Amino acid sequence: MYNGELVTSFLQREGIYPSAEPEKSDGLALKLEHNQILLSGTACDLIDLADLLVSLALSGESKGQHWHVDDLTLMDNSSEISELILFRK
Repeated sequence: MYNGELVTSFLQREGIYPSAEPEKSDGLALKLEHNQILLSGTACDLIDLADLLVSLALSGESKGQHWHVDDLTLMDNSSEISELILFRK
């Protein structure tokens, strides 16, 4: 599956993509807290996640397409939950 980074491209074209310099990014962090999942990251991390979600939604592929978000991609190494799987029904 191809990630065309549509959200990033749009935000850059509009001149509203946030600067990554003020925030150091270690990636997304997932945590189970009070029976809820807490997802945290910098603005750029969240935009990267949005790119993956949009590419998954628009893939045009058959059902079952998915992305793995882990320490090799967008996940912070110290995240309480080490992997997030984005799965298309």
